[in-house]
Amino acid sequence: MSHRIVAFIANLYPLYEGATIDGRQAARSLTDGTLIFAVDEDEENENGFVSIHWQGDPNRACETLGSSVATLAVSRYIDLHAVPSDKRTKDQYAHLSQHFEFKTGSGLALEEGDADVEAYRLLGQLVEKTGVGVAVAILKKSLGL
Repeated sequence: MSHRIVAFIANLYPLYEGATIDGRQAARSLTDGTLIFAVDEDEENENGFVSIHWQGDPNRACETLGSSVATLAVSRYIDLHAVPSDKRTKDQYAHLSQHFEFKTGSGLALEEGDADVEAYRLLGQLVEKTGVGVAVAILKKSLGL
């Protein structure tokens, strides 16, 4: 199980990438060089433990549940790929992305937020501020109903 966990984390690019270190598969953090290795466990007692070598240093290593490490990695990956819906933050992402593209000719790995999610969020805010009846009336009027 821990081998599958390490392979999963290694695919969370651009936070991690797969690496082979001394013949062992690892997930390497592109942030600080930390290496995550699978821990060989008995098939009957597989708990999914991984070995973490902080900044790649085997002298600063610990073992922990791979699911905990994967939880943090997935959370950071989602944060990286979700462009916030706040207008100011979204504008800053757009500006720096365009600036990076202008300076380098390459693009950043940022995903645009889902328009449907944004529409539902705005609809929810409208209902909170005006109440259901008023929100329905506003929507009907804006749609010409």
